[in-house]
Amino acid sequence: MKDQQVDAMPSGLSEEQVSQKLVSDRELLNETVLAGEECRARNDRQTYFCIARELVEAQFVLADQELTRRLWQEVGDRNLEIGRIINLLYRCSSHADESEMVEVDDAFLELTLS
Repeated sequence: MKDQQVDAMPSGLSEEQVSQKLVSDRELLNETVLAGEECRARNDRQTYFCIARELVEAQFVLADQELTRRLWQEVGDRNLEIGRIINLLYRCSSHADESEMVEVDDAFLELTLS
C-alpha cells in the first residue's frame, strides 16, 4: 500500500480562518463551562437555603427533636458545610426573604474565601 498524504485542512479555508475558528470554539467551551459552574453554584445555594429553612421549621417552630436530628443527619450525609448552615440559621431574621439569605450567605462565603 502506498503512503498517501492527507490534507488535514478543510477545503476552502485558510490556516488563519481555521485558527480563528479554533479560538472561537475554545471561547465558547470556556463560556459553557463557566455557565455550568454558575448553575451548580445556584443549585448548591438553593440546597443550603432549603435545608436551612427546613431546620428552622423543625428546630425553632415545631421543636421536633427527631425531625431536627434527621435533617442534621441529612446535612452530614450530603457533606454540606455545617458552618454555612448555622450561619444561615442564626444570621437571617427572615428565612422567607430570599434576598436577605443571599446577602447573609455571600458575606459568609467571602469570609471563608479570604
